[in-house]
Amino acid sequence: MPIGGITGPYPNLQSIADLFRSGINDTFNNAGGSGTGYGGGAGIVMPNSNPDLLTFMGSAIQEMFSDLSNVGSPELVIDNYLLLGIPALATPDPTVQVSLSYSGYFNGVTNSDQWTLPGILTRLSKVSERWSNTNESFVPMTAAPFGLPQQWQGDRMGTWEMRQGALWMPGCLQPVDLSLRGRISFPIPMGPNLNFTTTFVPILVSQNAIAAKMLILYAKRFAPENYQMAVTEETRLMSKLRLESVRQMHAAENIRASFGDEATADFAIAWSQL
Repeated sequence: MPIGGITGPYPNLQSIADLFRSGINDTFNNAGGSGTGYGGGAGIVMPNSNPDLLTFMGSAIQEMFSDLSNVGSPELVIDNYLLLGIPALATPDPTVQVSLSYSGYFNGVTNSDQWTLPGILTRLSKVSERWSNTNESFVPMTAAPFGLPQQWQGDRMGTWEMRQGALWMPGCLQPVDLSLRGRISFPIPMGPNLNFTTTFVPILVSQNAIAAKMLILYAKRFAPENYQMAVTEETRLMSKLRLESVRQMHAAENIRASFGDEATADFAIAWSQL
């Protein structure tokens, strides 16, 4: 199936697996050579059903996402992710903080799974808010790199920080809507029902770099004499892919954010993970 509904001109897992097999001289046909489904695909040593192939591919794709995310690739950015109707606190209390995690919303006392962080989010860079049931513009919240202030809550959340894998806020006395911006990854559904021909990686012209990363993992385990050559080739191909992302960003007009906005948000996240 498509990753996150992605189809179109993106490389599918079958094309990546075929390219990888050509690199290890394993382009033979086998009994399951249809190329569809977990058990199909060419190859004797590394057919689609080989658990090592799936492990190499999953690891290589995730590493590519990480590499591109580190240069701010627009293909790995989510924006305007809306969470509507975050409930208000019943009473103000400076000791209370609320949190939004991948499993639910904690109001300082109880948890609810009605509101969650998106599962593909890997780093949060901006949080905005507005009062619920209005069509007002969203107001950016302030990142708190050294922790949330302990103060009486008002009509807005106001500040935020990311710690322990959750978005923490002071809470507020009015229901609010949140808008999130951040960096993302895509979980690869490696499993027995995986269809290589209809599962796509949502990064254009990425098959060469992914296959090169797979070859490093293969060489490390099965052909150490080719390891350095595999690393050199992966560096060359990944550099080209990163450069394409950087050039794409340069094509757009940008204004540097003031210190205290997204710059502080990234610092806050990095600091909280030390």
